[in-house]
Amino acid sequence: MELICPSSCAVCREEIADSRQVLCEPCWGQLRENLHDSYCRLCGHNIGPYGLIDGRCHRCQNRRPAVTRVVRVGDYDGPLRDLILAFKFGGQSRLDVFLGSLLAAAIIGDDELTSADVIVPIPLHWRRRWTRKYNQSELLARSAVRELKHQGRIFPLSTDFVRVRYTQPQTSMAPSHRLINLRRAFAARPDAPFAGKHICLVDDVTTTGTTLRVAAQALKKTGAARVSAAVLAVAAND
Repeated sequence: MELICPSSCAVCREEIADSRQVLCEPCWGQLRENLHDSYCRLCGHNIGPYGLIDGRCHRCQNRRPAVTRVVRVGDYDGPLRDLILAFKFGGQSRLDVFLGSLLAAAIIGDDELTSADVIVPIPLHWRRRWTRKYNQSELLARSAVRELKHQGRIFPLSTDFVRVRYTQPQTSMAPSHRLINLRRAFAARPDAPFAGKHICLVDDVTTTGTTLRVAAQALKKTGAARVSAAVLAVAAND
């Protein structure tokens, strides 16, 4: 099969010898440059190592947000951005295994997230799921849970959190418009086992954090004790 259809890098499409690999060596090198730990654990945005106090940047020192912990794989840039776009919009759902392993590593590396009781993907409205054929956040969460299980960490995954209202894409919206757009967009099923639990939300990309915040507020209305988040990338980090 490799003679007929050689394996290629998921980012640059250069041929790679090992079919088990997703990226070529140059793209791997670029990806590693985006994977650094100097970021605020409350908003996920970049900050210098000397600008953090107890893991928070200066903007988050006095905040009490709905999402109390954010871990990420890296910046929404370079190969990571290309992988997410291919996974989310390019129909390459097979990338869930690779991206899920990256997310699992980020979760394992954070002591607070390893205490989560349940992992919950950000839901997709059925109309958008019909168009896209899958919810990328759910595929990502399932792959991360499988990888965590291989590492000896057992996390239940719940899809009892749903999007009950169709919303417009938020890419070009101002933060205030994003909040209005997502009002009453999320809800939990009546029998969802969220009361008293520490929930870890999973999403592919966060920019202003509005989606995570609104989702966390909806989960806390169901009785969730705490909501954290794990994402592949944080955008608008400058």
